[in-house]
Amino acid sequence: VFPLLHHILRSDSKNKLDENEWLFSQVALQDYILFCCQYPSGGLVDKPGKSRDYYHTCYCLSGLSVAQHSFRDVFVRGDQNNLLEPTHPVFNIVLSKADKMAKYLKDKVKIREMASK
Repeated sequence: VFPLLHHILRSDSKNKLDENEWLFSQVALQDYILFCCQYPSGGLVDKPGKSRDYYHTCYCLSGLSVAQHSFRDVFVRGDQNNLLEPTHPVFNIVLSKADKMAKYLKDKVKIREMASK
């Protein structure tokens, strides 16, 4: 949501938002996920003391990816092995898969248009 909100607010000429940072602390979110949300035997949780599950693991990984990638910069907290691929802000999948999906759907529309002629 933050990338979309940031883009909308930046389009308003009154807002002078930084292109290199989101509307939240990228450092604080990465620290929280990396230090507080890792379940000892794998998976991620939404807050300490909770059980891990697929939803919160996906949710945390998405947040970590957004916190690492801004419009122009990549900022990884801690070891570079923590780096995740950037994700699409709407579909929550890596950008290469979102591009592949868009191409597939575009080709389907072309085929449908040709068939209707």
